[in-house]
Amino acid sequence: MPGRAARDGRLRRSAAGLAGCGSGGDAAATGGKEVRAETARAARIAAPRVVTASGSLEAANSAMVSTRMMGWVKRVHVDAGQRVAKGDPLVSIDDTDLRAKKAQAEAGIAEAKAVLANAETMVGRFERLYAEDSVSKAQLDEVTTGRDRAAAGLEMAKAALREVNVHLGYLDIVAPTDGLVARRMVDPGDMANPGMPLITLEKTEHMKVVAHVGERDVAVVTAGDSVTIDVSSLPGAVYTAAVDRVVPTANPGSRTYDVEAHIDNPDGRLKSGMFARMSIPVGTRSAVVVPEPAVIRRGQLTGVWVVGDQGRASLRWVRLGRAVGDQVEVLSGLEGDETVVVSATVPLAEGDKVVR
Repeated sequence: MPGRAARDGRLRRSAAGLAGCGSGGDAAATGGKEVRAETARAARIAAPRVVTASGSLEAANSAMVSTRMMGWVKRVHVDAGQRVAKGDPLVSIDDTDLRAKKAQAEAGIAEAKAVLANAETMVGRFERLYAEDSVSKAQLDEVTTGRDRAAAGLEMAKAALREVNVHLGYLDIVAPTDGLVARRMVDPGDMANPGMPLITLEKTEHMKVVAHVGERDVAVVTAGDSVTIDVSSLPGAVYTAAVDRVVPTANPGSRTYDVEAHIDNPDGRLKSGMFARMSIPVGTRSAVVVPEPAVIRRGQLTGVWVVGDQGRASLRWVRLGRAVGDQVEVLSGLEGDETVVVSATVPLAEGDKVVR
C-alpha cells in the first residue's frame, strides 16, 4: 500500500498548488493597487445632427473675357496666375482689316467735308442771286437741299468711322476689373470668334463654397444657417460661415442640391477647385459623450477606463464620433451612465482600485 499512499500525497499537493495559483490570479485581477483619480459620468445628451456635404471652392466673383470680333490672335499679354489691374491689356487680335476700313472711313469723311464745303459755297452764291431776283426760289431750294444732303453725308461718314473705332476696341481686350488670371484659353495664332472665352479673371479675396446636399436633408437647410467648412488639403483651414443660398433645383445627374457659402481669403491660399467639406447642422439626436481627456489612445484603438461597482478600473474599447464642445461622442461601447476616469496620478492597470 505504500505506493498508493504516495500517489494520494502527490495528488493532494498538486491540487493545493493549483488552488494557490487560482487564488493568486484572482488577487491580481481584483486586488490591484490603489490609484487616486479624477472621474466623471458619461452622459446622454441631445447632440446636433450634422450632415457633411462635399463640394469645392470657387471665386466669389469671376469674369469670362471674350471678344465680339473674329480675327487671329496677335498677342497674349498675360499668363495664368498673373494679377492684373482694371484696364491692363489682356489679348490683342489682328486689326489689319479694320485698319484698312478705318482709312476708308477717314477718306470718306474728307470727301464728305469737301462736298459739304462746295455745297455751302453754292448756297451762299444762290442766296445772293435770289436777293437780286436773278434765280428763282425753286433753284435756291434745290441747292439748299444739296447742302443738307452733303451735311448728312458727312455725318454718315463720321458714324462709319465711329463704328470702325468701336470694332477696333474689341480687338485690344483689356481687363474689366482687378483680379487674378485663372485660365488662359488662347495662344498667338489662334482664331478668336465672337463669344469665345479667351481669359478667365477671378477676384480671390472672397471665395464661394458650393457643397452638394442630398434631397433628404436639403429641406431643413436655410439661408443664414451656420456651417463649418474644412479645406482638408491645407493645414488649419477650417472656417465658420453662414449659408448664403440654397439652390432650389436639383443637379440632374446626382439628384443633390447646391448649398453656397462665402468665406474670406485675405492671404490668397485658397484656390479655385480645392476640395472642401461643409458640415451642416440639421437637428438633434441622442448621443453619449465623455470628457475628451478621458479617452485613451493606443495606436488605432480608442478606449476609456470605466470604474465598476467595487471601484475597480476596467479598460473599455469604444468607437468615437464628433467632438461636442470639450467632450467627445462615443458611438459604441458605453450606455451613457458609466463612471469614467478623466485623469490619474499614475498610469492605471486592469483591476486597479480608483480612489477619488
